[in-house]
Amino acid sequence: MSRYDDNNDSGFSGKRKKTWREIDANRNKSPHASRQDAKDTSKIARSHSYEKYKKAADAIFTQGELPPALAEQFDAQGTRKAFRESIKKLMQPEDRASWIKGVAEFIEQYNELPDDIYFLDSLLDHPKEKIVCKALNHLEHWLDNGKPLPKCPPSLKQRLKSIELGSLDVELQAQAKRLRERLCS
Repeated sequence: MSRYDDNNDSGFSGKRKKTWREIDANRNKSPHASRQDAKDTSKIARSHSYEKYKKAADAIFTQGELPPALAEQFDAQGTRKAFRESIKKLMQPEDRASWIKGVAEFIEQYNELPDDIYFLDSLLDHPKEKIVCKALNHLEHWLDNGKPLPKCPPSLKQRLKSIELGSLDVELQAQAKRLRERLCS
């Protein structure tokens, strides 16, 4: 197909046809096209209520704070909030002795561990093998359920290796070795 109209006998009309590149470039520049939708979406995205909504949704999905209305429905006694606050307190200890004591109290009080890879990694450094075993079981359960692990801290593989080499419990050593091999693959 030629670039010129074939209306004349000479094959030249004096008017050039546009290339596909020019057609595509002008497609969104038409004065007749409605840009109202683009303006509405940008206006909504900039609104204060949308920002508030996005922040609340992010808080729910990142296991942070629930909005007050949802907190009343789902966590009337405030156990979820207390659980989160105790984890935050344990992640910023004053010294090692208070951390060891705080972790033991946390495990005794709640008897469950969060799906926080950094918190579980820190528990692997606890001197009580019972707590280390609980953290290893939680990590193994996490992997067995097919939940994707977030980006692991670099110390996780090193702590698993140290448990594998330094623990007196043979089952704990084997479990640490299995987990380390699964994380490395």
